[in-house]
Amino acid sequence: MKLRLSSAMWAIIYLLALLSLLTPLSAITLLIMVVPVAVLYASLRVSVFWFHVLPVWAILGLISGALAPYTLLLAFYFLLAGIVMGHLYKKRAPALQTILAGAGTLLFMLLILLTGAKLVWDFNLSAYISEFVHDTFDPILAVAEMNPSFSEQWNPDFLFLLSNQTVMMIPFGMTVSSLALAAITHAIVRPILSSMGAAAPKLPPARDWRLPRALIFYYFVVLILDMFTSNSDGGFLKTIVLNMLPLLQLCFTVQAIGFWFFVGHVKKWHRVLSVLMAVVTFVFPVMRIVGIIDLAFPLREYITRPRR
Repeated sequence: MKLRLSSAMWAIIYLLALLSLLTPLSAITLLIMVVPVAVLYASLRVSVFWFHVLPVWAILGLISGALAPYTLLLAFYFLLAGIVMGHLYKKRAPALQTILAGAGTLLFMLLILLTGAKLVWDFNLSAYISEFVHDTFDPILAVAEMNPSFSEQWNPDFLFLLSNQTVMMIPFGMTVSSLALAAITHAIVRPILSSMGAAAPKLPPARDWRLPRALIFYYFVVLILDMFTSNSDGGFLKTIVLNMLPLLQLCFTVQAIGFWFFVGHVKKWHRVLSVLMAVVTFVFPVMRIVGIIDLAFPLREYITRPRR
């Protein structure tokens, strides 16, 4: 009975989350849209899961009216990621595998949706973002034209370069947003499933975070490509550099955060100090050098090596 009440409650939460797509709250609720699906799929048999989901979709379609095709399309987008993550929770798969699978599903479905939008509605994401950048910075450009101290930096050429680079970094934005959405989903779903008696694996402690050392080689290659494409306004190699460089730098930041928690664990620091160092590392990008050094050299082994 408790499970039935719980699943019914989550079906209602799922309905309310989907209905929020019709309101300005969607900017917030999109972050948790996968959560109800993952919880329902992980805690119910497949047939019972669909028994909860299909009525929710029917109600959503009726209330959405003319907007039903769009809301149902978005519901389908988040549904697949929730099913993938919920299935892995059922299998007790490692947390990182679940997050990556969820992020990969979100990214793949986003590509499918953008392709469909291009074919059906002639929607061009690159043109939309370029127009958004111009609409955002055109007022600043107008002010700069009247102020010589700003006109040297804020000029039409700079705005064109900014717009062009923003468009080329669309893959990076899509990748990071998918990872963030999957990570947020896992952070919410795991304790919920544990409270329902369906324990799900959690991520390893931050002190155990170790990324592949091969990232150093990839970073070296990207830096070389960056040298050759620094004067280029576009092209395939430039697009690779603009997307891979910040992604690798983000990886090194994660590695550096793991290193500080490792040092704090070994040196018996107060946890607040480790958290503070992690925040400093995230806020000041130059601190990612710690992650690079930690990957390139056996710093952790040196720290734990017995002193004679």
